[in-house]
Amino acid sequence: MKKVLIVEDQRMPRENMERILLDSGKYKLCASVNGADVALAVCRREKIDLVLMDVCTAGNKDGIEAAAEIKAEFPDIKIIIVTSMVEVGYLKRAREAKADSFWYKDISPEKLIDVIEKTMAGEHIFPDKTPSVKLGLADSSELTAKEIEVLRLVCEGLEYSEIAERMHISQRTVKFHISNILSKTGYANKTRLAIAVTNKNFIIPSSPEKNPSSW
Repeated sequence: MKKVLIVEDQRMPRENMERILLDSGKYKLCASVNGADVALAVCRREKIDLVLMDVCTAGNKDGIEAAAEIKAEFPDIKIIIVTSMVEVGYLKRAREAKADSFWYKDISPEKLIDVIEKTMAGEHIFPDKTPSVKLGLADSSELTAKEIEVLRLVCEGLEYSEIAERMHISQRTVKFHISNILSKTGYANKTRLAIAVTNKNFIIPSSPEKNPSSW
C-alpha cells in the first residue's frame, strides 16, 4: 500500500481526507500533521509516497514552501496541493515548487480520490486558471496581471513610493493602476479595496503584520 502524509490544520477537512484514503483500500495513512513546517521531517523519517498538502497551515511555513523543500530532497514523492483559498498566486507557485497536482477543496469538479489516482499514475492535474471572484462591481478576471501585482503590494500595506520602488515604476504609474482598479471595482479607496480582496482570499498578504485593517 502507498504511504500517505496529510498536512492539514483543520479537523473536518483532515478527517475527510483520512476517510477517503481509508475507504479506497489502496493507501495507508502514515501521518497526519497540522503544520507544513514539520512535513519534511516526516518524509525523512518515513518512506512517504504521497503528500496531501494544504497551503495555509499551522506553523511558520506555508504548504507550497514545504512542497518545494520536499521535492528538492525527495523528487519521487508525489505532492498534491489542496486548498480552499482562491489566492491568485497559488497555482503558479505550486507549479514552480514542482507539486504534481493541485485540487480546490470546495470547487474542483474532480473528486479528490480521482486526483490521487491520476497523480500516482504519473499525471499532473491542475486547474486551467484560478477561479474568479467578485470584487465589488468587477470580476477578478477583469484585472490585468500588472493590476494584480500592484494590488498584492497594496494588500501588504505598502505605500505608493514603496510599490513604485518594488516594481521599478513611477509613483504616477502606481496611482494610475490603483485608480483603474478602483474604477473597475467601485470601491471608494484602496483601504476598502484591500480589505475586500483579502476577505475573499483572492490575495493573501505575505506579511501578516501589515494588515489593511491596521492602516
